[in-house]
Amino acid sequence: MLPNHFHGENPTSLARNNCNVCSESLRFTHSIAYFYLTFNSIRTICRAYMHNDIPMVAFIVFAYFSYFIVDHCLTVFNRLPSDEESPKKELLKVTIWSLTSAIMFGFAYQFSTFMGPTVVLLMYGIAIVSSAILFYAHFIYDAQRGYKAFCSVKSIKILQFPAPADRDVDPDIKTLEEV
Repeated sequence: MLPNHFHGENPTSLARNNCNVCSESLRFTHSIAYFYLTFNSIRTICRAYMHNDIPMVAFIVFAYFSYFIVDHCLTVFNRLPSDEESPKKELLKVTIWSLTSAIMFGFAYQFSTFMGPTVVLLMYGIAIVSSAILFYAHFIYDAQRGYKAFCSVKSIKILQFPAPADRDVDPDIKTLEEV
């Protein structure tokens, strides 16, 4: 007979430990992504500086710091209560939308200098549509629904499966303990 949990350990603490493992792996993944972003940004800044492309240097620095600001704003926004409106929440929405849109239009502008007109129109079109969708999600859809539209988890239900002794087991099948 196998126990549902280890001796002396509460099953809810096992669930909490599983969540901690998930949280640790997410932090590790974020750390790798931040390192990769930092490494590539520094490399791009060095290349642009060597070619005397100061506007590119300024844009990469802006995009780098804006990414971290948007990430922080999203974290704070998702931690706020979803059922109440506050000036802080509205400021976070405006910041998220404006910085994300500025980054997208900045990339469209930077790539427009060496792409053909069809690709330039496509890139600006993607920036416009993405900005409009983000505006709709944060300001119109949220106001109609009355709660956060994206990236919110209300609750996680943890199911506990019964031990083998609690289930209907065929008596002819031997377990490892009997062998």
